Amino acid sequence: MKTFSPSHFGSFVFTMATVFLVSMCCSFVCAQSTRLSQADLEKLIQLGIGDDAITAKIKTDGIAFAVDGQILGSLKKAGASQAVLDAVQSSPMPSESPATTTPPILYNDVLSLLKLGIGEQAILDRLSESPAVFTLGEAQIAELKAAGASAKLLSFMQGVRPVSMQAAELITDLAIVMDCSASMKESTPDSETKMTVARRVVSDMVQKIPDGLNVTFVIYGHEVFGGADDPRNCQAVKVARPLITLGAAGKAELSQLIAGLKPTGTTPIALSLRVAGEELQKNDAFCGLVLITDGLETCKGDPVAEAARLASNPKLTFGVNVVGFGTKPEEDEVLAEIAKAGKGKYYGADSARELADALQTLSTELDKVATPPKMAVSNRRAIKVLKPAIEFPEYTEIQVVSFGIGSSRVEASGKYGEEIRIPSATTKYEIRWVPKSGLAVAMLKDFTLAERKVIEIKPEEHLGMIRVNGTGVPKEGIYVYQRGLGSILTLQESKKFGEIMVVPAGKVNVSLDGEDIEQDMPVEAGTLYDLE
Repeated sequence: MKTFSPSHFGSFVFTMATVFLVSMCCSFVCAQSTRLSQADLEKLIQLGIGDDAITAKIKTDGIAFAVDGQILGSLKKAGASQAVLDAVQSSPMPSESPATTTPPILYNDVLSLLKLGIGEQAILDRLSESPAVFTLGEAQIAELKAAGASAKLLSFMQGVRPVSMQAAELITDLAIVMDCSASMKESTPDSETKMTVARRVVSDMVQKIPDGLNVTFVIYGHEVFGGADDPRNCQAVKVARPLITLGAAGKAELSQLIAGLKPTGTTPIALSLRVAGEELQKNDAFCGLVLITDGLETCKGDPVAEAARLASNPKLTFGVNVVGFGTKPEEDEVLAEIAKAGKGKYYGADSARELADALQTLSTELDKVATPPKMAVSNRRAIKVLKPAIEFPEYTEIQVVSFGIGSSRVEASGKYGEEIRIPSATTKYEIRWVPKSGLAVAMLKDFTLAERKVIEIKPEEHLGMIRVNGTGVPKEGIYVYQRGLGSILTLQESKKFGEIMVVPAGKVNVSLDGEDIEQDMPVEAGTLYDLE
């Protein structure tokens, strides 16, 4: 059995084209613009964006790469017109814009400046331009004081920086990306492995996330294929939790998931940022991202360019925030560049205490700008089933069903996005999703709504999908069912191979031509399961 994230079969090309167009339309109102990388430019060309728009983007933002014959050949191969090639050749080189190459200032830099006798205000001014936020241990504080650091400087280094001017809107969506690479097996100064510490501290952070925020959790380096050179190792990125609302039950589930993570593989940071970005694009809402890593990219990706690409979305107002755990000074500098490119902040930590402090600081900032999705206010009692953020089969309607003695009745029905009235404040209803082919599926059972308000429901938070592949035509059909006390409840059916069947989340059995091919199979909401 293979499990696939539904994000992999979404309309990615359309989404990316939209993001690029929004970026181009908004570039003249943003406080700063990010130079185009070669990958950005090739993507614009491949997506068929017009020459006028591409050349305008090049003239406005410039390019982040040096131009030579090989680069021009690569762009031409990607489909660049002569107008685009001319614009690239006439664009200023990256070196002509020193403002974009200002490095972040790190702990050792501050110490050196103090020892050189640089004035405190100059250091404070420099720190205000840097994405790094410091979690200082007692030894570091003593070292800084000995070099002449004042209480004001120490407070500024450790304090929560003002929220970015970009964050004019409160965010509703958050992506957390966590390192599960083999280096997380290394020990910390506390004589625990990095993974042991990270599991505990990240789980604690999850508990502090404001209820109602939409949260996705992405992991990388969680599995290894074949030998060290197997290219699949650098594809080991997984959406462990899709972008859905996080409440008390979700926090418990996510903490349990985190507790089971093991350090295994490589470090494809750039790919993990891209996958997390795809999740965040599903809602097209104000959002942010947190990356927790103990090292640098090992898969030839470009996390800085990927972070800049994410930050080109004006709705990523919380930015790409990076937490480096047990990293070397030279690694801190690179990781801080990722945060800077993503318009976020960098937090360095060497011990369990420092990691906890860093994530607490980040949680405090998140709490300032996070708000759960707004609930529609109405003078009537109703539900609104939203169009799934992932690809679902065709449907006919949403039903509100009541039950009597030996019978059921459809009380109301509607389509995605419509308010469907709930007649009674005390009656228990079943909310059903009705496919174009197959049986109606219960998204919610025993549903009541006492208050006069509109509740929003996302199908992908309650329903999963199963597809049985094969050749020819099934003789008796494909059935998904559950066993009860002396009875069998059929949940879904199909008469052909390759058809996606929508089923309730939970344990199910799958039969083909009267024979079980899966028993007590766990189905997670928002996930497609392919059975061979």
